Amino acid sequence: MKRFFKDKKKLILLSVFLVVLLAGCSNYIDKETGRVAVDKIISLSTTWKASFDEGWFTGIFVWPVAQLINLIGDKTDAGIAIIVVTFLINIVIAAFSIKSQVATQRMQMIQPELNKIQKKYEGKTDERSKMMMAQEMQALYSKYQINPFSSILVMLVQLPVILAVYQAVMRAEAVINGSFMGIDLTQTPLTGMKAGQISYFVIFALMVVMQFLSMKFPMWLAEWKKKKSGKKIKAYANEQPAGGMAGSMNMMTYVSVGMIAFISLSWPLGMSFYWLVSSLARIIQNIVINTFFIKD
Repeated sequence: MKRFFKDKKKLILLSVFLVVLLAGCSNYIDKETGRVAVDKIISLSTTWKASFDEGWFTGIFVWPVAQLINLIGDKTDAGIAIIVVTFLINIVIAAFSIKSQVATQRMQMIQPELNKIQKKYEGKTDERSKMMMAQEMQALYSKYQINPFSSILVMLVQLPVILAVYQAVMRAEAVINGSFMGIDLTQTPLTGMKAGQISYFVIFALMVVMQFLSMKFPMWLAEWKKKKSGKKIKAYANEQPAGGMAGSMNMMTYVSVGMIAFISLSWPLGMSFYWLVSSLARIIQNIVINTFFIKD
């Protein structure tokens, strides 16, 4: 646990993102009504210049996503628009970060070998042992052409996109004035559940479950490929050293899902719906990467 909070930059990045997210939500919220201010709603008639006058982030990131939601929502409904836009965004992210995502999934596959090295030096705190462990791990990364910090690159690519989608879902006219199967996507899950509307709880619960599954899925794929290969892994390679990478990744999964579940209670349901669809898209993406980009 100590090593997790000391070394894991992902947690720091996630925390910074959440602070920025919460801090950036109030600029377009009417304090009296608690809803998006009328002059901050992005409609099909809102020009790019007008949105850019508000700020570069709105003009570059928020306006295009909101207008795409409006265009699709005008022909279908808000829920379908969010589904289509979510898959399009994930395709774009995958195109820019495919190498990083492949490296991240390879990390899952070489976990037994990493465990072996960490177990070998477990309890040794002298500088020579630390240096030798670092050299052996670096040699392993080089052997499989892996950048251990590639997953952080994926997060850095995703952070502005997630914030942009949050604002777009909050401000797109198609979402504000529309619905999905009669469900108001501007209300929060907590508000809906308090009103006794089971659909809000179902979408919220599915979002949390899918978030967890999407984070664990790469690990399960690695385990499945390991069993499929028929290669026997020595027992000591599967043992989890104290403070090892696998334990830290598991802790990261639980912390991330817990934080998302807590904060999403006060998100508009449209954002929870986005996270639900996005999680499903990531699972499909992992399957595609393992099938076409990673050799057994």
